[in-house]
Amino acid sequence: MARTEAEDSKLHFYESKLQQSFVEWMNANLRQRPEYDRMKRLSTAFCRGYANALGRREHGIPLLLRGSAAAVVCASSEEDSIDAMLNELERLPLREIIVVLNGCRDNSYALSRGHRLVTVVYHPEPLGHDVGRSIGARLAGADNILFCDGDLVIQAEDLAPFLYAVDGDCDVALNDLNGYLPMFVHQDEVTHCKSFLNMVLGRSDLGANSMTAVPHALSGRLLRELNPVHLTVPPKAQVMAILGGYLVKAVHAVDVFSSNRKRRDNVGRSNAVAGMIIGDHAEALQEIFERRGAIGPAGYLSRKDVAMRRNAI
Repeated sequence: MARTEAEDSKLHFYESKLQQSFVEWMNANLRQRPEYDRMKRLSTAFCRGYANALGRREHGIPLLLRGSAAAVVCASSEEDSIDAMLNELERLPLREIIVVLNGCRDNSYALSRGHRLVTVVYHPEPLGHDVGRSIGARLAGADNILFCDGDLVIQAEDLAPFLYAVDGDCDVALNDLNGYLPMFVHQDEVTHCKSFLNMVLGRSDLGANSMTAVPHALSGRLLRELNPVHLTVPPKAQVMAILGGYLVKAVHAVDVFSSNRKRRDNVGRSNAVAGMIIGDHAEALQEIFERRGAIGPAGYLSRKDVAMRRNAI
């Protein structure tokens, strides 16, 4: 028996007839899993036809996913943005959304609890930067996880590519920020650290892209092997993924610079957040030293080699 509109509206989007019928149609008509751009076009057309047939608007984004998906949202006092961010996540076929609130002093808790798909983890005192990712990853029961921050409202259309990538052959789907960066001479020390770490890992193709930035997503393959505690130091987790032979790619570009909330501890040169991220990269480099016993993919890099690679970025 077909569901009524009222019955369908009570379901989470991953349970909806739209999502389920799209997956069934794709599996019945395509022999191979398509690239994201083609899948997106098919999804948009299918959604339009589905909405026209029913005479109603559809806000969800159906995706061809083989495994289950979850999102982890780290936030503190984000009442101005958390509700809108969760609304966007609910347009995706997610099985669960885990919101980790720490040091919250506003209405973020109540707003998060207003979303049926959300599980809220609340800690009254600040836990530390990126600790929420580790907590959320440990609690999530889905195959693949999308990581976001509560202070950035990102449209579901810009989040979907990360989920699709890790549901396929990618293990770490990064936000491709290279196109938003200034020339090397105008980049800050944090960006230099990100680029240098990727260069040392033999992944200069990644530029300054890093697990430090959101949104990004991790595959179930990696999550089953990587202790979630390592997610508290994103560059170290990135080192472990790359040296462990997992596929790390920059899959989609989302401008998080212009919308990033300015705080006293994340603006200006040598601010507290920058100092912490630089320290994280030092820890990541130490991980490489311990695993390889030498800098770089093929031993020692001369100052000339470093300068040539730096100027090529």
